[in-house]
Parts: sequence; C-alpha cells; structure tokens
Amino acid sequence: MAKTQRRGQVMNRVARGVKGTAGRAVAKAKASRSVRKVQVTLGDLIAAAMDVAGEAKAAAQLMSSRSMSAATGKQIVFVG
Repeated sequence: MAKTQRRGQVMNRVARGVKGTAGRAVAKAKASRSVRKVQVTLGDLIAAAMDVAGEAKAAAQLMSSRSMSAATGKQIVFVG
C-alpha cells in the first residue's frame, strides 16, 4: 500500500486488483493450453485473402499487414 499526499492530507492508495480467482484461473488455463500448429502454404494464404478481400490489391494489403506478419511469424511482401 502506497501513500500519497493531497492538500496536506495523507491518503492511503490501494492498487486495484482482479476480484476473485476466476479471472486468473481462466487466464492461466489459456496460457498453458497447447497450440496446434498447422502447416499452411503461401498459396492457401493468398487464396483465403482473395476470398475475404475480393480484389488483388486489397488481398495484397491484407497479406502484407502487421497483423498477418504477427500471426504467421513472417513478413510477406508483394512486389509489382
């Protein structure tokens, strides 16, 4: 517990925490759950992006986005 002063008064400041243990139990279960790795080819990713985006330019933007790089662990760059 930390103390803070306001207008000459000393007030106790308490950090807010998660109430109950249910939130921590769920987070711990999700963290320890194993992730099933799936091998996907670049062609499969491009086909899925084309299905979602519809146009080639929009699919290229989707494939080269930061979220896709984070999901695949690789940076995909389209040239041309």
